[in-house]
Amino acid sequence: MKNTELIAFVVGILVGGFVTTFVIQSTQPQHHMDSDKHPIGYADSAEEVHVHSDFVLYFDGGQIDLSDDKYQSESDQILHAHIHLHDNNDDVIHRHAHDVTLSDFFGSLGFNLTNDCLTDDTGVAFCTTDTEELMVFVNDERINEPATYVNQEEDRILIYHGDKDDNETIRTLLLGITDKACIYSGTCPERGTPPPESCGLTCEL
Repeated sequence: MKNTELIAFVVGILVGGFVTTFVIQSTQPQHHMDSDKHPIGYADSAEEVHVHSDFVLYFDGGQIDLSDDKYQSESDQILHAHIHLHDNNDDVIHRHAHDVTLSDFFGSLGFNLTNDCLTDDTGVAFCTTDTEELMVFVNDERINEPATYVNQEEDRILIYHGDKDDNETIRTLLLGITDKACIYSGTCPERGTPPPESCGLTCEL
């Protein structure tokens, strides 16, 4: 084979391979483009944060009710610009900015959360002692530094204070946490459309 023929043969193989590769790549479904555009937990972009998490607050034998108006963010009462409850629903935390912690959330309600103590808005402290313990579980796993935890999309969070050996109660509480966050986030459309969110801010998806 002459040199010119050899060169033409090699060039033909390279060009053919490039065309084949381009066609194959071009015909592959581009699923990643859609998932990157609307990742779970965000409204329209990575800058517009809209995260929802279910949670339960349980102290010494009873669930704490945070549905009262004084704990809710509304148009005329914005307790925190970036994390809140609203519409008298105390099952779901709404977060609208990066790096906003559980300590920030409870602080907006008049509570104070540290890693081993939670003080309510009346000044009563629920702390870890020899017999009782403050425990925070996220998706059934206990976390050690709840004050700095940033809630994530569709987390199921239990804040518990009581007998540290009462495993049956803890298991029951974990099973009883609601799963409403996906409705607000629009990630379980089979359960209905997200309800309007009257938080006094831009809350709609």
